[in-house]
Amino acid sequence: MAESSATEPSSNDRPRVVVIDDRTMPRIAVRAMLDSTGTFELVGEAASGEEGVRLCQRVHPELVLLDVDMPGMDGAATARAILGNQGPHPIIVAWTVSDSGEDLIRMIRAGCAGYALKDSGPKELDRALMTAFHGDMPVPRKMIPEVITRAVARQERPAGAPPALSPREREVLRLAAHGLSTKEIAKDLTISRRSVDAHFSNIYRKLDVVNRGQAVHHALLQGLIGADEM
Repeated sequence: MAESSATEPSSNDRPRVVVIDDRTMPRIAVRAMLDSTGTFELVGEAASGEEGVRLCQRVHPELVLLDVDMPGMDGAATARAILGNQGPHPIIVAWTVSDSGEDLIRMIRAGCAGYALKDSGPKELDRALMTAFHGDMPVPRKMIPEVITRAVARQERPAGAPPALSPREREVLRLAAHGLSTKEIAKDLTISRRSVDAHFSNIYRKLDVVNRGQAVHHALLQGLIGADEM
């Protein structure tokens, strides 16, 4: 299927989504699930990474649901290409049948904000997209232990001293690594959601990253979060 997009401008303020997947059935499934919940507006579909990059440049979605394993330009390469373009950058959620921690880490490193499994139902997919849209990190909870183990044990730490994070910033990152949302972190630490957002802004600046997935991954690599703290 060639790339397709809505022919009329959006008439509502629902977050706009593009789905990129080389297989027809997953795209049909996403369309049906988004239609059933009504939370998001599907504004385009693409059957390859190359088509997806062009489509995102044309329709400027807020969110992209991106398949991991595609022929030619795979999911990681597609994410990097989309985020490398000028203009507003969409939030990208990886979308796959794989529950491999290695795949998740690869997509996070490419700039994805989170990860959703294709066996998700409409409500689960809706929740994952909304979680990413609000700046949190959607990751299936069952994958978190493997992700942490792989990030700590298999990746080489960058040379040089790690950035200095405050004790509170480290604690915020530790909770984010467990998949907690802004609201849950605020409740756990007995602080406001605005304070959590401020901590994340400082963390992103210090680590030179753009989302929570990258911040957590970077912190694990540099030993800012130890395996014994998890």
